Formats: sequence, structure tokens, C-alpha cells
Amino acid sequence: MTKACYYGRISTTEGQTSASQKEDARTNGVDEKHVHIDEGVSGYHVAPNDRPEWKRVMDKLSDGGVLYVRWLDRISRRYDELHRVMRELMNMGVRVVCTLNRMEFDGTATDPMKKATRDAILAFMAAQGEADYINRREMQARGIAIARAEGRYKGRAKATDPTTVKAWRAEHGKSIAETAEHFAISPATVKRYLNTVKK
Repeated sequence: MTKACYYGRISTTEGQTSASQKEDARTNGVDEKHVHIDEGVSGYHVAPNDRPEWKRVMDKLSDGGVLYVRWLDRISRRYDELHRVMRELMNMGVRVVCTLNRMEFDGTATDPMKKATRDAILAFMAAQGEADYINRREMQARGIAIARAEGRYKGRAKATDPTTVKAWRAEHGKSIAETAEHFAISPATVKRYLNTVKK
């Protein structure tokens, strides 16, 4: 029987839950014990190999199988990184299925034209994923600048709990000092919060 795993990721626990991705896994017939979701993890700033649940997926599929993901950006939002990881999965003989539109990337393909088509589409999607992330961040920054110029900017959200601080820092790739400034708390508090929510 072909092994099947599901990988999910949410970048922040503030207003987001893994429930929809768990439901997606169930819909696709993946056993609950093979559903792996990294929570509070940025797809742009945190490499897949630095995520605990992704490591478990790679261990389980080391000799092939099927990996279900909602979309490839759950793996990574960086072009080079996503391309590298997908190349690794293809070499392992893994078939990656995007549940959003049923697009598949088959690591068991042997026909040169099928492999070339697969790899071309993958390259395009990886580039699109990173471009989309960068564009959204730029648009957000422009919106804040306009609101500030018009006197409508209310300032950044303040931390409500340690998990929020950790998730924001991971999402934006900021230092402890920058995180402290963002939330108007001390660097010592940031360090304490990070230690509080360590796994």
C-alpha cells in the first residue's frame, strides 16, 4: 500500500488554526497519524528542514509515497528553496498532490517529456509563490505609509501572548531587538516569551 502523508503550515496562530488543513487531509483519505502541521512558522523565513513536522514527513517518505499539500507555498515561499525541496522529493520517488486544484508532480515519472513539463511548471509555480509573498509585503508597507501620512495609522498591534510574539518574529525574520521594538516590550521579555513557547 502506498504511503500517504499530509503537510500543512500556518504562519501565525493569531486568527488562524490548522483545522481547515486537517479537514483537507481527512477529505483526501490521509490517516490522522500521518498529518503533519507546523504552526506559527513562516514559509518565507523558516526553511522546511528547520521545521519539526516537515522533518517527520521527509522521514516517512524517504523511500517514496504520496504527499498531499493544500498548495506548494505550504512547503516554502522561496523560489530556490521550494525548487530544491521539490527536486529532493522527486528524487525520492514521491508524488506531490496539491489539493487546491489536484495538480500533481510525479517523482516516479520516467518519460523525458513528462519530466520536463513537470519541472517547467514547478519552476513557474515556485517563482510565482515568492513573487506573491514579496508583493503582498510591499503593498502592506505602502498601505501603512499612506495611512501614516493621512494620520490614520493607529500603530502596530501589541502582543497579547508569547505565541503571538514568536509567530510574528518567525513570519518577519526579525531579531529579538526588532521584535521588542515592534511590540513595545523589552528584549528580555521577548527572550522569555520565546523560551515559554519552545517545543
